[in-house]
This record gives sequence, structure tokens and C-alpha cells, in this order.
Amino acid sequence: MIVISVEVGKYGRIILPKKIRKKYGMSEGFRLIVTESRGHICLTPVKTYEKPTEALFGSIKVAKPIDDPKSLARDFIRKKLSEDMQ
Repeated sequence: MIVISVEVGKYGRIILPKKIRKKYGMSEGFRLIVTESRGHICLTPVKTYEKPTEALFGSIKVAKPIDDPKSLARDFIRKKLSEDMQ
């Protein structure tokens, strides 16, 4: 565990120490989730994907494999939209 003191600057900005940025692969534009609980502020790195569908791969278990998941998803959305318009 790394413990380092930082100062809150103008506009509430803080500078994360280089050691922390390097450890988590942070560079300009890196996203963090800020949460507060029981008097503690927590910064959590946001994992991003070049292709967001990669994050979902394998998250749903199906009885049989789906050959064309994009087509299935498009069909579902079309059906849902047509139902909503009626």
C-alpha cells in the first residue's frame, strides 16, 4: 500500500504522484470514479476498452452458442422499438 499526501489546489484539483500514475498506467484523459463513504474519498480507475463489446464478452451464459450476436441484438432492438411504437 502506498501512502502519499497531496494538496488540493485551485478548483479542487489534485496532482496524483508519478509513482501512482505509473503503477496504474494513467496519462492525460485517464478516467477515475470518485466515491465517498464513511468519511473517506476513494478514486477507482475506470477500465476502458478500444471495443466496448470486449467488456461484455462471456458475461452472459446461453444454452447454445450464438453464431451472429450482432444480428441477434439488432433483431431484438428492432422488435423492441416496434413494440414501443404501437
